[in-house]
Amino acid sequence: MRLITGETKIHTDCPTAVTLGKFDGVHKGHQKLIRELFRDRDQGTQTVVFTFQRPPQAYVSGRTQPVLLTCEEKRRHIERLGVDILVEYPFTEEVCRMEPEAFVEEVLVKGLHEKKIAAGPDFRFGYQRRGDAELLERLSGKYGYRLILIEKEKGPDGREISSSLIREELAAGNVGLANRLLGYPFTVTGEVVHGNHLGRTFGMPTINQLPRKEKLLPPNGVYAAAVEIDGKRLPAVANVGCKPTIAGAYPRGVETYVFGFEGDLYGRVLDVELFCFQRPEKKFPSVEELKAQLARDAARGRQFFEEHPELLKK
Repeated sequence: MRLITGETKIHTDCPTAVTLGKFDGVHKGHQKLIRELFRDRDQGTQTVVFTFQRPPQAYVSGRTQPVLLTCEEKRRHIERLGVDILVEYPFTEEVCRMEPEAFVEEVLVKGLHEKKIAAGPDFRFGYQRRGDAELLERLSGKYGYRLILIEKEKGPDGREISSSLIREELAAGNVGLANRLLGYPFTVTGEVVHGNHLGRTFGMPTINQLPRKEKLLPPNGVYAAAVEIDGKRLPAVANVGCKPTIAGAYPRGVETYVFGFEGDLYGRVLDVELFCFQRPEKKFPSVEELKAQLARDAARGRQFFEEHPELLKK
């Protein structure tokens, strides 16, 4: 996959089929849009996912809500779908004030040579979000592209799938439903860092990760999880939170016990997939009581995967 990032002057050498949006989560609705792009590959077009790149400080300052996928995670998901080109367009003040037709002409037509646009019926773009599907349809004759409007994908309860809906379900601890809406397990990706090594003294060594500031995390608590290590998806339990029982102040992170794994994972970047919320995080009166609860958490996690072995298949 070709990545075009941080550039406002973009160019492709061949005609393209383009879909545009935030693509936070690359959920089933986004996947439906992307699949539409591949219908024209036999006509020599390349597939393009066009999204805007927001500065990291926007998330740290709180001006922008946390994301389901970090930039790196989003790239990996889009590449796995077989997309030819991913555009991360800088969301500058100048771009924010660009009139919708100017955006179509300068960026999509002249820059990407787009011959087809796949968009949802409620897609908005340009200055003050004045561009919409009606405008794209009106401009298609002038600029020589086809507009394909794709109806929203719906979840098992009939609601339209959206990043906002998935955030709501995650906030409620409904990880299983969120996974069905995403089309894959909600995942936290991060480098394995040193913790306090307390789990090792329990006979339950854990891996510790500190997700990026912009990454949305579900409620603090224990989850049935899986970790891919050396090509194998291994069952685990993961705790999202701040280790309230342990003396000292800890940043919010993810601590995961991988069943039966022994080895040094420090410095490696791993994916922790969450499947089922087991219990909220709590402060225990003593470390011994914490140890006993962790053993019960592990037993419950093992039972979950005994009942759902298909979740460990790649």
